[in-house]
Amino acid sequence: MKPFLLALSLVAFSGGLRAQSVQAVLARMDQAAPKFHDMTANVQMVTYTAIIGDKMTENGTLKMQRLKPNDVRAIIDFSQQPDSRVIAFLGKIVRIYYPNLKSYQDYEVGKNSDVLNQFLLLGFGSSGRELAQSYDITMEGQEKVAGQDTTKLLLIPKDPKVKDHLTKIEMWVPNDKAYPVRQQFYEPSGNYREVTYTDVQINPHLPQRTLELNLPKGVKRQS
Repeated sequence: MKPFLLALSLVAFSGGLRAQSVQAVLARMDQAAPKFHDMTANVQMVTYTAIIGDKMTENGTLKMQRLKPNDVRAIIDFSQQPDSRVIAFLGKIVRIYYPNLKSYQDYEVGKNSDVLNQFLLLGFGSSGRELAQSYDITMEGQEKVAGQDTTKLLLIPKDPKVKDHLTKIEMWVPNDKAYPVRQQFYEPSGNYREVTYTDVQINPHLPQRTLELNLPKGVKRQS
């Protein structure tokens, strides 16, 4: 009798952790998106390279700022890692600073800046309506991530050009929030990148009016 009662209690408990519908999650994003200006978080990024079966884990910080609908800036700081670097998304330029080498590189994003902005804002400041326009979205169930009950969403890009570089995205959204606690990006090659966010602060009012990467004196640009 006891195993039967235990099974019943587990079923009852799991019912309380039922995943939310896609519509419910997107509706929360619709409400939160107009209020989003900036955010900060601690990030853990796991990068998997399929061809060599290598997985690398890095810990750092993220600052993000939306100046206008099509002007998003972000700085990911991995300067405390062995492979020390800071990645800055500055409009149409991606700047990577290597503190140990006292050098930096600039990459022109050009026409791809809108796509880059879309990925940066994915779940942070993007409305549910915008996500539904760009992705086919399905609910994948309920999971606990970073101590939070979340609904897992699967996003498949609708744009063939995006699909050439990104086959799918998984996103875990806490059931009481409008932003993800984890995202996982999959490439056609089998590579993937998983990002987990903790200590997320929405609209902390960053001191900089425009988010910039301030480089120390003597830093040289690599060609």
